[in-house]
Amino acid sequence: MDETGLFDEYDGIEDDSDDEDAESSVDLLIRFFQSMFKKVSKRAKKASRSVLPTVISPQLVSFAVDGTLLLASLSVVKALLEVMCTLGGTVFAAILILRVIWAAVSYFQSSGNSFNQGGSSFGAVA
Repeated sequence: MDETGLFDEYDGIEDDSDDEDAESSVDLLIRFFQSMFKKVSKRAKKASRSVLPTVISPQLVSFAVDGTLLLASLSVVKALLEVMCTLGGTVFAAILILRVIWAAVSYFQSSGNSFNQGGSSFGAVA
């Protein structure tokens, strides 16, 4: 069996399936949010048209509903980011406090050992 026959199908182009998977998942997420926004917007437009007088133009109702939904979604995203930042800050502060306590304990342990080795608390040799 010839070794060159094994590699005839390889054309030298690397498979970038990881990049395509990442892009496709982001695209799917964006499409999901767009479809959800359209569905909610459609329902809100129908509900607002049934309540508002017919004198108000449908374009104005559509603009108002879409703007309100965008502002509401931005408020939700802002709240989620605030929660994440607060949790991140709390975790950072807790790790910082633990590191300070750990450093203080290790410092006092090492300085306590040097005091005891000298024979007196001042480290003087008798």
